[in-house]
Amino acid sequence: MARRALVFAARQPPFPATHGAGIRTLRLLTGLAEEFDTVFVTYALPGGPSPSEVRRGLPGIDVVMVDAPAQSKRWSQARSLLSPRSWQWGRFPDRPLAEALAGALRRSGAGVLHLDDLTVALPPPPPAPLVAFAPHNVEHRIIRGTAEAAQGPRRLFAAIEWRKIKREEERVWRRTPLCIGVSELDAQVFKAGGAPRVEVCPNATDPVERLPAPVRDGAEPLRMLFVGTAAYQPYERGLEWFIREVLPRVRERVAVTFDIVGSPPTDPVHDPSVSYRGRVPSVVPWYESAHAVVVPVFHGSGTRLKLIEAMAFGRPVVSTRLGAEGLPVKEGLHYLAAEDAAEFADALIDLSDRCTASDPDLEKMLASAHAAVRDLTWPSVTKRLAALYASEIGQGLTPTTEKD
Repeated sequence: MARRALVFAARQPPFPATHGAGIRTLRLLTGLAEEFDTVFVTYALPGGPSPSEVRRGLPGIDVVMVDAPAQSKRWSQARSLLSPRSWQWGRFPDRPLAEALAGALRRSGAGVLHLDDLTVALPPPPPAPLVAFAPHNVEHRIIRGTAEAAQGPRRLFAAIEWRKIKREEERVWRRTPLCIGVSELDAQVFKAGGAPRVEVCPNATDPVERLPAPVRDGAEPLRMLFVGTAAYQPYERGLEWFIREVLPRVRERVAVTFDIVGSPPTDPVHDPSVSYRGRVPSVVPWYESAHAVVVPVFHGSGTRLKLIEAMAFGRPVVSTRLGAEGLPVKEGLHYLAAEDAAEFADALIDLSDRCTASDPDLEKMLASAHAAVRDLTWPSVTKRLAALYASEIGQGLTPTTEKD
């Protein structure tokens, strides 16, 4: 029996997969390709990987790339103010993408069209037995948070932009037969915005070996760790606040080091305790040496892959409640929650003492956190999504049509 086929569309190739969006796209794409004959349709962005590089990175997947013209960021942002479409998601050419998707569906006979982000979902989708919109976030929530934190012209632009994105998201939610959220919280937003049906495909981590509980010699500093794309605005703002407001409070009581692993922020805050490590070949050594992982996030959407990863590795986590939002974890049981500088500092000092004393309560928290995320691995998640898609097209769903 021939394998079913699937067309997977995303705004850009998932290379390098060094940030949450790229990792999720790559893992879903390659995981679904294990169950379906897959065509990947994406834009060839100026300065991005070439078609030959993308094909080498995705062996066994048919790659179709649509040219996206080079644009001056400032000029294109200014022009977007006169357009009903958003700058962030709506500035790419629709017609070449729609033609590429229709051609891929026709040639492959695919039963599933997976739209991985808002850009590729904005054009009316070609008819397919199943069209699924599977965004990584509720995007307008992120830009609304940017507007609230920004000043001057950036604040005004973001205030206009998030309202455009909200209208675009709601239009896509309403017309797409199946929407896929990363959490029940995002799923509820989709439903409130008019989505006829929503399922959940959570974020995950690659399978990792749980590390022994961290042990701190009383004479050594408390080693803190952040893993993620620090240039991502919610993370950059959270890290700046953490370095300016929390680190001095902790340092008054114990020596500290703070390693930031991943793409550095655009405007890093310099502090003698902070090291910006950039991209690294492996995160394992950094988790091995860390006593605590911090997630100082105050606005955003979706779920944090690196919080799942930290718990899978068996590292204590101090996070805002929003940083743990949408995940199957509870404050106090699986992580320490903190919302202001004093709470963060107290939680970190508490962990410093517990690591020094080999506290059995810490061991219990780490074991509970590891168990809570045990099923959140990419192989498991993608198999469940593939099974959902196979089941849906097996029911002989009717082709979709534009409704709005």
